[in-house]
Amino acid sequence: MYKKLKLLRADIMIEFFLRMIDNETYCITHCIGKGDTAIIPANKNITVLFDDLFKRRADLIRVDIPDTVIEIGGFVFDGCKNLKEIVLPPHLENMWQYAMTRCGIEKIDIPGSIVSIIPFTFYKCENLTTVKLNEGTKFIKAWSFKDCINLRDVYLPESIEKVSDLAFEGCSDVILHYKDK
Repeated sequence: MYKKLKLLRADIMIEFFLRMIDNETYCITHCIGKGDTAIIPANKNITVLFDDLFKRRADLIRVDIPDTVIEIGGFVFDGCKNLKEIVLPPHLENMWQYAMTRCGIEKIDIPGSIVSIIPFTFYKCENLTTVKLNEGTKFIKAWSFKDCINLRDVYLPESIEKVSDLAFEGCSDVILHYKDK
């Protein structure tokens, strides 16, 4: 069962298509329309952003994700080369492979509810310079930040247990800032 939800503002018109998952929770399966800002509605219990949701949306500069979202599928922001601002929800549990690949973000603050950064999550985010991981994150897997050529500063929480030797393959000058235990 699909529902259509319109977000209307003078400068944007984006329609989100929702699919009920269970217990009145929803997944956004796709969207249509134009605009540089995508504001995902907070008045629905949206828990999942489905694969390819914003793929190759060069018009997007900012995305607002409600606190209810716990999962971001694969390739959701792939190719959003002008995307500069995204705030990840505090209870986000999963970001699938290639979720943020080739997008234009310059910095990202990853909530501690994400225990593991899996391979290729941030593949080829060439504008990315700063990553902050929060308390609760334990693992950064191989190739998580592969070919993020401008990545310089990665701030790690006390909870970090393992950073793969290949996590930053293709990055030349990454500095890992460990929080004192």
